[in-house]
Amino acid sequence: FCYNFVMYRSITAKQYKVHLGFPDDYQVDGVLCYGTLYENRTINALKDTLDELKIKASLTALPHEFLRFGRELKINNHTFWFMIGYGGAWISEYIHWACLFGSKKNILLGSCGGLRKGIRQGDFIIPESSYGEESSVRIYNRKSPIQFTDTKLSEKLKSILENNSVKVWRGPMVTCQAMIGETRQDIQQWSKQGYYGVEMEASTVIAVSNHFNVPVACSMYVGDNLIEEHNTLSDEYEKEADARRQNQKLQIKAALQILLD
Repeated sequence: FCYNFVMYRSITAKQYKVHLGFPDDYQVDGVLCYGTLYENRTINALKDTLDELKIKASLTALPHEFLRFGRELKINNHTFWFMIGYGGAWISEYIHWACLFGSKKNILLGSCGGLRKGIRQGDFIIPESSYGEESSVRIYNRKSPIQFTDTKLSEKLKSILENNSVKVWRGPMVTCQAMIGETRQDIQQWSKQGYYGVEMEASTVIAVSNHFNVPVACSMYVGDNLIEEHNTLSDEYEKEADARRQNQKLQIKAALQILLD
């Protein structure tokens, strides 16, 4: 679409609603975002968690094809966006629109590779910040590549997870979207710099949220620990599949509690 010589960033919420097929009074109350490429598996985990919590909800497609990796999640009188993202480019636009449409809380969930000795598979990291080794964060925050989460929201998320008897770490992370391009030197350098983990979406979600002054928090469960040479090709990784699925549902449960608070 094109509005003569108007840059996309300056297009109003009302104009975007018209283009994307939303009514003029459409409002988003919050965002639950999951960094993964496994769409069906993650949607099923959300549905299972809602059933376990006995939460009555509807989950429907969003009206425009460009929003096909997102769903509208309605609970009581609240309208949330649930979206799947793998890397930052696409997800930055979804978060941008949700913020324009009034989102009050943005929560990112996902997995990460550990960068600190002692962090085990199945532990959680609640990042206090993420260093953006990618481009979209540079557009939304041109002063610094380091993006900070909302402290109050992050501590609440940490507390909920700890009440479920899991180990939770709180510290800085790094966002890198070129997972296959990472080198051993990258991993060692990030570890020496004090980062707790590496993943693909956090700095983007945080930067866009902060641009719109929307509180944001992230929860990452540790799928492997790269500094200890435990990765997706390790013998034990496949054996840990059930634990990863349980971690995913635990994350969703914690995020829903915060969004509905």
